[in-house]
Amino acid sequence: MTKWVYFMTLFVGAAVCVWLILLNARMATESSSAALELERSESDLTDLKERIRRAETQRDAANRKVEQLQKEVAALSEQRTSDRQVLQDLWEMVLNNTRAKAALAPAERQAIEQAQQQIDREAQQQPPVKYGAEMIKEIISSGGGLEAAVRQIVTSDRIASTLESHSEHPVYWAAAATLAHEPEAGLSYLEEAVKLYPDSKVVLSSLVQAKIAQDSIDESLLAHIDEMQRIDPANALPDCYAAYSQFKSGDIEAALQSLSQAGAKDRFADDRIDLLMARYDYFLDGGATEGMAIGLSAFDLPLSHMGMLRDMANLSMAQADALATAGQYDEALQIAEDVSNIGGSLSSSGRFLIYDRVGMALQQSALERRRQIYEGRGDTSQVEKIDAQLQAIDERSSMIDVMGQAFGGVMANMTEQDLADYVDGTVLNGEFSTLQAMPEIAEALARARQARDNQMGRTTPP
Repeated sequence: MTKWVYFMTLFVGAAVCVWLILLNARMATESSSAALELERSESDLTDLKERIRRAETQRDAANRKVEQLQKEVAALSEQRTSDRQVLQDLWEMVLNNTRAKAALAPAERQAIEQAQQQIDREAQQQPPVKYGAEMIKEIISSGGGLEAAVRQIVTSDRIASTLESHSEHPVYWAAAATLAHEPEAGLSYLEEAVKLYPDSKVVLSSLVQAKIAQDSIDESLLAHIDEMQRIDPANALPDCYAAYSQFKSGDIEAALQSLSQAGAKDRFADDRIDLLMARYDYFLDGGATEGMAIGLSAFDLPLSHMGMLRDMANLSMAQADALATAGQYDEALQIAEDVSNIGGSLSSSGRFLIYDRVGMALQQSALERRRQIYEGRGDTSQVEKIDAQLQAIDERSSMIDVMGQAFGGVMANMTEQDLADYVDGTVLNGEFSTLQAMPEIAEALARARQARDNQMGRTTPP
């Protein structure tokens, strides 16, 4: 009995323990659930605050938009009032014109209307002017010269019209500047173009040359030259622009440095061929025939940067002379060599004979200075070498003289097709080769060579 009571007591105690454990587990679960619920409530509160903040931001933005729209509505209302006034003024002008016509007698009104109709018919029936070879010759022979012919064909209005059709091409802006009737108008075309196309080589080069021609050498000019050097670093032309500008501004050291950079480059490139083709469209639009358009574009093509190169070479040679007089022969020789190298690059890279002419003039001047220095120092080997170079330049110069003299007679008898073929050949192969291929000029060159050989035979002992 006692054991039974003991087991019962033990069983009851165990049951109570189990119940307490389960109760504790339930309370722990409920506590954890409450904590999770509290955490979710705090997250929901944070999210709610964020949504409230965004809503306030959107509200502020909406308010600002409303204010902006209100301002725009007010501006439109003001513009509408202004437009109404303009329309009213125009309508008043129409009424006044109508009243003025009404005041005329019926016969007078009929006469005016008939005259206007006749003018309109004549304008429609009159064919557009075509500027062919004969008309161009008449304009030139009347005393106006080639410039008068160009201005009659390519008027200021025609320049503006053609440029409007090709304004997306930078070269047409530069071409418009070459055809502008006033230098200020040409410069304005280029200043506008450099804003639209700041990386265009043809625009930058044309703008630099235009500013130099007007003696406008300032910081903006040097900045444009720097941009040219960045875009086309292998080209000697930007360095020549820099040297000339620095000479003119008095920065001799920088000028000689730019000269050295130009002399170290064997490439001399400009955009004259591209300009020629763009100018061709301006002449066509002005009424020139195809042959005259290509001819006028070539013969009136500005090459003013050739004059800049000659001036730069003269300034450089003056510095070389001063250094040689002071006994600094190596420095003087280096300057002369740089100028000679620039002349050689120019002579070999151009499409027109003037490139040869200017390039050879630079070479000849520089080589003669170098010869004087070497002769004074007793360096006979260098003197002989320079003499050979000068002789080659002299022979080529003589050929160009013969070609130029013979071309005068050839050109007088050229048809428009002949002229177009000549310019095409110049663009493709260069003017020197194109002239050599003409039978009349080839014959003149053969006669000149024979005369030279005969002279050598007379002066050379058997």
